[in-house]
Amino acid sequence: MSILEKIEELKNLVQGNKIPATGRSMINVENFIEQIDEITSLIPTEISASEGVIRQKEAIIKQAEDEAKRIRLYADEEAVKINENATNKAESLIQNAKEEAYKMITNTEIVIASKNAAQEIEDEANKEAESIIEKGKNEANHIINDAEKMSEDRRKGADNYAREVLFSLEEKIADTLGQVRGGIDILDVRKETSVAD
Repeated sequence: MSILEKIEELKNLVQGNKIPATGRSMINVENFIEQIDEITSLIPTEISASEGVIRQKEAIIKQAEDEAKRIRLYADEEAVKINENATNKAESLIQNAKEEAYKMITNTEIVIASKNAAQEIEDEANKEAESIIEKGKNEANHIINDAEKMSEDRRKGADNYAREVLFSLEEKIADTLGQVRGGIDILDVRKETSVAD
């Protein structure tokens, strides 16, 4: 049974034993104190629930961090693959350009023209190789940035969820403690009234 249900029992106990035309209630003090003790024993359970929320938040954060590490590792591996592919393509283009240039230079009838054409081919190959490498770097950076953003979003989501649950739990416990204090005050007043009588 929850704290709120126990407090509702106390309310019913007080309201169900009212003395007509007096505004007072006749209750069994021992029973009332027993109910208060039960409510007090339930408070650690509510506190334990809040600790569970905190542990859940930590687990979510740990999961997000692990996921971020996995994504970062994947991004790094992809970046290496992209750079390797870009480098291999660039080297292949340069090698083909050199071979093509060599073939053209060996033709004695068009030596000058072949040298110029070979230089143009090599320049174009170098330019394309640089473009491929730059594109590979950009893709790798994009993957890494996305991974870091995803990790940050998950961490923020975990914090917000835990904060909302703890705020709600804090309000319930504060309300419950207020009602318990009210019941204790009623007992104190009744005790003073009994002594005065």
